[in-house]
Amino acid sequence: MFVIASMYSCNSPGGRQSDKMDMDSYEMNEAVAPITRSMAAPSSPMQKPAEFSIEKKIIKDARVGIEVSDYYVFRINLDSLIVIYGGYTSNDNLYNNDEAINCDIAIRIPEKNFEKFITILEKGSEKILYKNISARDVTEEFIDIEARLKNKKDVEKRYSELLSRAKTIKDILEIEEKLRVIREEIESVEGRLNYLKSQVSYSTIDLMITQKLDFKYQPSKEKNFFQLLIKSLDKGWKVFLQFTLFVFKLWPFIILILIVIYGIRWYRIKRKKKKEKK
Repeated sequence: MFVIASMYSCNSPGGRQSDKMDMDSYEMNEAVAPITRSMAAPSSPMQKPAEFSIEKKIIKDARVGIEVSDYYVFRINLDSLIVIYGGYTSNDNLYNNDEAINCDIAIRIPEKNFEKFITILEKGSEKILYKNISARDVTEEFIDIEARLKNKKDVEKRYSELLSRAKTIKDILEIEEKLRVIREEIESVEGRLNYLKSQVSYSTIDLMITQKLDFKYQPSKEKNFFQLLIKSLDKGWKVFLQFTLFVFKLWPFIILILIVIYGIRWYRIKRKKKKEKK
């Protein structure tokens, strides 16, 4: 009875439908299993891409104008401060007049001390007249120049190797000429690179220092008539001496002119006598 019931259940529509559902379920499980296993399996740590960092090359400049109460005291402190911060002055111009003392200084300060130095300048002054700070990114130019320099040095190395293997005079002269040209280019590129390094390493501060002076009335010291008369006579005598010396310097020309005049007169007299005889 159990066997028949089983066969019946298998042959019945419900049994066939159950088997089909079991088969579909099995196929689905087989399809999903790899995905489930891959999700359940511990994943290996992902490797982070290597970070490619480039050091920024920034040229910092500043234009600062300050007013101080005593220029000479401030200047002593400023010179000491420049030495302490590892800088130097590349230009220094002092202008004095009745109204103010003005000084223009170009200061070169290591880039790391640039902001600190500006702050101390502001604190040590009576008044900030103006302040302008600029920063220029030359990283791209820096990288480009370094790449060009490397390529040119590689070319120089290859030319040097060719020169060592050259056998004819013609080849030697041609390679030496190419070496000369490439070395001049290398010197030019190195000069530009060194300039950029200097500008990046040391920031430039164009500083103008002003001390306003109190107005003081100074009466004009005019000379009297006799003093002016004596001065005029003295100047006239000096002019006369200079003219006399100038005339004596022209003595060869004077003698030549006198000879010409004498010759003309002699010719006219002689000609006149001939006419009278006729």
